[in-house]
Amino acid sequence: MTEFTAILPLKIEVTITAKSRKEASSMFDDLYLNISIENDGNQVIEVLSDNLGLIENNWELED
Repeated sequence: MTEFTAILPLKIEVTITAKSRKEASSMFDDLYLNISIENDGNQVIEVLSDNLGLIENNWELED
């Protein structure tokens, strides 16, 4: 059987309500990503590599 590899680019946008930019920044500092890969089709898969350990808590705050 032939093997195929795919990459999934990911961007997550989060909106919060805060009284000020400083408060919003503080709230974002408390958020951390928790990402996992689920196999709902019960196929035999192998995750060759990921960069989940390199994800930084570096939110880009927009107005």
